[in-house]
Parts: sequence; structure tokens; C-alpha cells
Amino acid sequence: MTKVVFQVGVLAFCVSAVLFGTQDLPLFAIVARAFIVFIAVVFAQVILLMVATNMKHAAPQRTAAAQKHEEHEAAAEGPGSSSSQTPAAA
Repeated sequence: MTKVVFQVGVLAFCVSAVLFGTQDLPLFAIVARAFIVFIAVVFAQVILLMVATNMKHAAPQRTAAAQKHEEHEAAAEGPGSSSSQTPAAA
């Protein structure tokens, strides 16, 4: 995964270096701005991956918490209480 992030960052560096090179800037300014683009792209990818990973791990925790809450409510009702899911005796 780190290779992919690095390669996308290098791609952004090269493309931005070409684009900045067409603007007749000094070489140092071209490389400096391209490096800033590289850092920004890599940082954005890392943030995006962290958010996606956090969302992936948060979903099972929410469902587990909901199941525990339902079990707690079922235990609080007691065995003799009538539930809305059980049919009424006629």
C-alpha cells in the first residue's frame, strides 16, 4: 500500500513539475512547488485511507453495540412480560 501511495505522489510530482515548467519559472521554484504538490497528494491519500479504515472498523462495532443493546432490553423485559412480537392469545 505504501508503494502505491508513493507512486501516486511521484506521478503528481512529475506532472506538476511539467506544468510548472511551462510557466517559465526558475528551476528551484519548479522543484519546490512540485515537492509541495507531492507532499499534499501523499498527505491527502493518507488521510483518505485513515478515514476509510476507520469507517470500515466502526461499522462492525456499531452492529455489535446494537445487538448488546437489544439483548439488554430483552433481559430487562423479563420472561413473563408480553412482547409486541408474540401473538395475543384469543
